[in-house]
Amino acid sequence: MSFIELTHVKKAFAERVAVEDFNLQAEQGEFISFLGPSGCGKTTTLRIIAGFELPTSGNVTLAGQDMTFTPPNRRKVGMVFQSYALFPNMTVAENIGYGLKIAGTDRSEIRKRVDDMLVLIHMEEFANRFPAQLSGGQQQRVALARALAFKPQALLLDEPLSALDAKIRVELRQEIRRIQQQLEITTIYVTHDQEEALSLSDRIVVMSQGRMEQVGTPYEIYKMPATEFVASFVGHLNLLPVKSFNPSEQRADLNGLSIIYGRIAEKFSPEKPCLAVRPEEINPGHVEGQNNLNGVVESIHYLGSIIRIRVNSNGSVFIMDQFNDYRLTIPRVGDMYAFHFPIEACWLL
Repeated sequence: MSFIELTHVKKAFAERVAVEDFNLQAEQGEFISFLGPSGCGKTTTLRIIAGFELPTSGNVTLAGQDMTFTPPNRRKVGMVFQSYALFPNMTVAENIGYGLKIAGTDRSEIRKRVDDMLVLIHMEEFANRFPAQLSGGQQQRVALARALAFKPQALLLDEPLSALDAKIRVELRQEIRRIQQQLEITTIYVTHDQEEALSLSDRIVVMSQGRMEQVGTPYEIYKMPATEFVASFVGHLNLLPVKSFNPSEQRADLNGLSIIYGRIAEKFSPEKPCLAVRPEEINPGHVEGQNNLNGVVESIHYLGSIIRIRVNSNGSVFIMDQFNDYRLTIPRVGDMYAFHFPIEACWLL
């Protein structure tokens, strides 16, 4: 039996449906991310698991027990919010031990548990500081330690890194993953940041307009997107309208260009077929046995480690990403440019 299970969960606010027919089974120790744009229902779903929202219909099970209508204080889950929500008049140690104190835990046990949490988050020397004396990243570590102090069965995180700068986000997400793996705690993580979801998760649930678009490993979500939304939302993508296609030959007509594709997406829409290929799969020159095209360079953008080149081939615009190293020959705008991409790297959506 799954450790956390949501079955046909729906949540409606008056006439607006925020979550529709949500089904998920999370195993013990698994790290799952809910990924999607603002308003897609990911935080509402997390709050239903925590007990802060009651589902309109459906069931929530935790460790084999039905928790659908159990209040939050009786669900053994730890919650970390987007805002740190630390008590400003309490020290780091007092903040971490607050939940244990409210539960009537013995002082010696609280002290031991707080010490363990400080070691876990690498903040032993900050025990007597107040939140105002900490950086944003340090405050979020304290919030994480407080959520873990009472040994919850599951950990829920609602965009915990969104208020931090980019460098701190990368460092702290590595810490979150380290702690999660060390404790082997089942974790649900809400984010709109695809890089966070891809780097942290065992599995990702991509959501749009209250519905689950696809559930899969980071590799499956990126390499084998089931829908146009998933393909476009996760990573960059060339998505080009197809005039016609021949399934028996796996060949598509792209403005007069004949392209051989490797597969058809799981949720293919034959009414508006599009050819999809990732920018990093396109490379300069022609190679036998691959899709070989020519076009005019429309623009070049320097993005640090990546150089993004936009090429117009017979009215279809391809964007290609090239790693910026000393061996790369950079074309000029207006140049005729030859490029290729593998058959297996493109598919129909």
